[in-house]
Amino acid sequence: TPSSWTGRIRIYPARPRKRRMIRSMLCALVMFLGFIVAPTSAYPTGKVVEVTEADFDAQVAKGPTLVDVYADWCGHCRQLAPVWEELAKELEGEVYVVKVNGPKCRSLQQRLHVKAYPSILYLRDGEMRSYDGTGQRTVQALAAFARKGWRRTKPVPFYMAPNNWYGRSVGWVYRIPAVAREAHANLRKAGWGDVSIIFATLAVPVAAGMFAIFAADVWVVRTTRARGAAARRRDHARRLLREQQEALERMNRVHAD
Repeated sequence: TPSSWTGRIRIYPARPRKRRMIRSMLCALVMFLGFIVAPTSAYPTGKVVEVTEADFDAQVAKGPTLVDVYADWCGHCRQLAPVWEELAKELEGEVYVVKVNGPKCRSLQQRLHVKAYPSILYLRDGEMRSYDGTGQRTVQALAAFARKGWRRTKPVPFYMAPNNWYGRSVGWVYRIPAVAREAHANLRKAGWGDVSIIFATLAVPVAAGMFAIFAADVWVVRTTRARGAAARRRDHARRLLREQQEALERMNRVHAD
């Protein structure tokens, strides 16, 4: 009977695609943050560590770090070198003491906003402070700064610190020229000519853009079709429900007559 049909009528709602998209975006964000946040490890060993763009983030993430950005041709840097070695021993178990060759690590030097050699920087808890004790580059003065003196120095603005999530993200942008030069040198060693390298450089983003357009088009078409099918199912279910209700009303009127 029509009254029994109404119990089997179901209205199919649209699939919760927005929720799945939000979950996917959150998962991607968590993976990205986990990628740029470096893990922690052991205590300072009392030795100066030479770092480059490749291991700077991992080294700084271990704990409080005192950085010396130097150049081989700098006379003041050569005078600071033995003091830096003694400082590492003095701060063993307390602060990491590292050095960066500025001319050889241009992208890292840009991240640290170094304008002169030597530059002494203190990095801790996502903040960076500069040591301005010119003429007092002794083991005692530097150790005092690394232990408590840094508290009296104002940190650089958030967007200039290389050891927070924003600085690590920007670090990849600074590394693009170095990566491009290294890739060019490797391709030249492999026998590629400049014309072939230029063509490949242009072909890769074009192919990636075409693939992105294709993927977006497929996603839009599938989403539109799915929404249209869901809307048609809902309209069909509502139409059946109205027809059944009208049939019930007619039957009730016939019985009443």
